[in-house]
Order: sequence, then structure tokens, then C-alpha cells
Amino acid sequence: MTYLSENRIRVFIMGVEKDYLMRQLMLLFEVIQKILRYRKKGEAEQAEEEIQRFYSFLKIDEVIEKLSIEELMELLETKKELGNEQIEMVAFVLKEQGELTQEKERKINFFRKAYFLLSKVERESTSFSMDRQMKLSELASYLN
Repeated sequence: MTYLSENRIRVFIMGVEKDYLMRQLMLLFEVIQKILRYRKKGEAEQAEEEIQRFYSFLKIDEVIEKLSIEELMELLETKKELGNEQIEMVAFVLKEQGELTQEKERKINFFRKAYFLLSKVERESTSFSMDRQMKLSELASYLN
């Protein structure tokens, strides 16, 4: 029988966790790409289906639209323990939900939440993202 040191086991587990996280991020990214494609083609119903699929991957059953920004942050950070990469993806999806709706109040609600989440990620991130900057700028111009 082979003896595995505690450190080797820990390194192995960390590798598995990183692998899992990377696969999850890639899957979420694919769903976001589908949402964008459907929205740009004017296929709102399919985009909405992908949005629901995105939330189900993250096991989010709550209706995000009805949550306050504080409740949303509590849900994402504390209850779901999502990292900034995943929170940024949620913000992108919220922006897309805003783009899909015709009702001004709902649009503003989605955009405000997306802006708040992206701002939080931007403040805490150690890396620069041009895409994030562009989305923040776009959201800010709509909200002002």
C-alpha cells in the first residue's frame, strides 16, 4: 500500500477543486455565449431559456429580479459562496436580462444590479478586464 502524505493529498484535492471550478466556469461561459447569440438574433424565448439554465447550473432558485442588491449579494457571496469570476458572469447575465426586457423599470433594475456586481468585482480584482470596463461604462451611461 502506498503512503500518501497529508500535503500530497491536499495538493491533489486542490487540483481537483481547481479543475472542477475551471470546468464550471467554462460551462457558464458557454451558456452566456448562447444567451448573447440568441438575443442578437432576436430569439428572446431561447435566450430566456438559457438564462434559466445558467441560474440552474449555479443552483439559484430565487427570482433575482425581486431581490434587493443587498439580498443578491448575500445570496451570491454567503449562501452560494460564489467567487468574483462567477459573480462577474451573473452580472453579465443580468445585463442581458435587462437588454431583453422592454419595460423600463425592469431594465433599470437588471442594469443597476449588474453595475453593482461588476463594480464590486472591479474593486476587488487584481487583473484588468477591458470587457468589464466596457460593460461598466455602458451600464453607467444607461443608468445616468
